[in-house]
Amino acid sequence: MRKILTLFLAICFLAGASISVWGGGLNNTDSRYPQRQYRRFLLPNQMKVMLISDPTLQRGAASLTVAVGSMSDPSGRSGLAHFLEHMLFLGTEKYPDEGSYQEFVSTHDGFSNAYTANDRTNYHFEVDQDYFEEGLDRFSQFFLAPLFNPGLVEREMKAIDSEHSKNIPNDFRRIFQVKRKAFEKGHPARHFATGTLKTLAGASRKELLYFYQKHYSSNQMMLAVAGPQDLDTLQSWVVPRFVSVKNRNLQEIRVSAKYMKRDPRFRLMRIKTIKDSRSLTLMFPLSRTLHYYKSQPLGMLGFLLGHEGKGSLLSLLKRENLAAGLSAGGGDSNKSFSSFDVKIQLTPKGLRNYTKVIRRVFQYLRLLRETGLPRYIYEEVKLMSEIDYKFAEKPEGTSLVNVFSTLMMYYPMRKLEVDPY
Repeated sequence: MRKILTLFLAICFLAGASISVWGGGLNNTDSRYPQRQYRRFLLPNQMKVMLISDPTLQRGAASLTVAVGSMSDPSGRSGLAHFLEHMLFLGTEKYPDEGSYQEFVSTHDGFSNAYTANDRTNYHFEVDQDYFEEGLDRFSQFFLAPLFNPGLVEREMKAIDSEHSKNIPNDFRRIFQVKRKAFEKGHPARHFATGTLKTLAGASRKELLYFYQKHYSSNQMMLAVAGPQDLDTLQSWVVPRFVSVKNRNLQEIRVSAKYMKRDPRFRLMRIKTIKDSRSLTLMFPLSRTLHYYKSQPLGMLGFLLGHEGKGSLLSLLKRENLAAGLSAGGGDSNKSFSSFDVKIQLTPKGLRNYTKVIRRVFQYLRLLRETGLPRYIYEEVKLMSEIDYKFAEKPEGTSLVNVFSTLMMYYPMRKLEVDPY
């Protein structure tokens, strides 16, 4: 039987043109990688910038995050933010050839990509170090003078529609879309984000320009750049190319944290999957939790629920032949709301007795609440985190700059650690 059982829990919500530099001077050095140096600053147009110099890098990489995503799609235009993301790759005033950017990147041992999330859109690329300056020049034009060639609008709509069609047999995508149906009607998080020919039918260049001019502003952009060049060289390449991006002085986009009803009852959703799988997901909707970045309460709770050793929730479920695996941690997370998810891989018996599995989860949560956490738990988590940090694979390229351009959107520059890993 091909089934997946997903349970959503609606619970109460918990409560003069100059460059500004952060970090106690211009340069910050990562203690694990002494050859790697960092520089953080704010351009005169209020764009946040992080530079990373590392002479061991073979390629240069850049990532720019814009603080607007699918939750800002206009009514009746599902997928417009995603559609605009596609169109930026198809020519600019300085480089009008629709394929010149991708050709340049691929010719010089690089790649590029982009994605649209509910609250942000990210663009990134990496390329051979000898061509990095030109790559930055081409990249910057996305945010200075895109063409939005009307002759390519229909073709790109079909590409969007094709992308959606490929997602249809993907269980992860199907579950993700059904999850949205549990959200409050009218809440922007409920939007269908990808877009199709139907939702984008009639979308014009004028509509794209309006969305671009309404939401793409330098004061809502975060740029991270990494390369083998020294910091002064990287800065000399970045500043003249990105300082002219228009600052429309936009306010930060915030949406209601009440994306699910304050209802103590469970909301049960059954989803039939393509693959033969059995799982139970408990989703706890929360208000924003990003400001708890120092104490990491969701990380601690995820560690306890996801523990697999003696006395753990999973060990009990396995002993009762109800589950084969369990993971827990933060789910959706942005400046407006978040969630905590518990996902359990069920056995056939567990699927038949899913209510018993749910009871076990809440019995464990009640135990944690009543007994509290002994000090040794905190010390163990701290030690494991330090070990993970010390022996983490050295981040490079887009995997490095993508993290920084996203973190700069969520956290104050002054509080951003030089290495987020």
